[in-house]
Amino acid sequence: MASATEALVANWIVPEVIPQGICTAIVPGTECLDGARLLARTLHTVVLRSRPRTLVLVASGPGQVARIRATGNLATTLGDVPIDERLAARIASFWPDEIDIIPDGEDEESLPTLHRIGPLLAQVLVPGCRIVPIQIPAAPKLEFDPVEVGREMGRQLKSEVGCYLIASGTLFPRDTQEPDSVGTRTAAQEVSEDASILKYLLEPEIEELAERLSESGLLNGSAMLLATAYAIECERRRGHLLEHGVVESDGHHFGAAAVVL
Repeated sequence: MASATEALVANWIVPEVIPQGICTAIVPGTECLDGARLLARTLHTVVLRSRPRTLVLVASGPGQVARIRATGNLATTLGDVPIDERLAARIASFWPDEIDIIPDGEDEESLPTLHRIGPLLAQVLVPGCRIVPIQIPAAPKLEFDPVEVGREMGRQLKSEVGCYLIASGTLFPRDTQEPDSVGTRTAAQEVSEDASILKYLLEPEIEELAERLSESGLLNGSAMLLATAYAIECERRRGHLLEHGVVESDGHHFGAAAVVL
């Protein structure tokens, strides 16, 4: 597995335009080869530009209440990755909405994909780092505001040396809609919506991003909103596109991009 992970970043050169001190990334949360490659190259970039000590992994999931793993370890095929218990406790203490603690020993298969593949790749690419896995509701709800949470996390954590936030997010399915069908989006419309969403990640504007996500009907936009609000609060005013492509999950194909801020 270690050699396979290293192969994902072989010949990858970090773009010179990416500055030191980036604090946030948005990646596809999938286990397909293309998704793993995007995540691996993002982690490699993060190591060279930020020297992370702890990765805060934010992924969406079912339910209307956020959840955090606060103690113990995450098991991977390369060994256990420790939870950063101090940082997890701090995040839980200032979280502005309700948050549940994920119990130790919960079935790993029930965790979001980013919480499974992220620690595994980090074992090779970010050796020695700790993890804080957070699961949030998939779409903004009255009970949960990802923008408010992202801003509060930025205010509280921007002074935490070595803290790096990674959020999962994909765009639209590519193979489940008939072109020009009544009530569905055409491929051209989907690509246009993807581009509009990416624009407000690369030139971070949280209100415009929230509006585009709402108009598009994207069901998993919460993590992207939280991460963008976090980056803006940390005074990151420009995003950088590492790569983009199409990833696969449950037989569906989705547009995806790896963005760092």
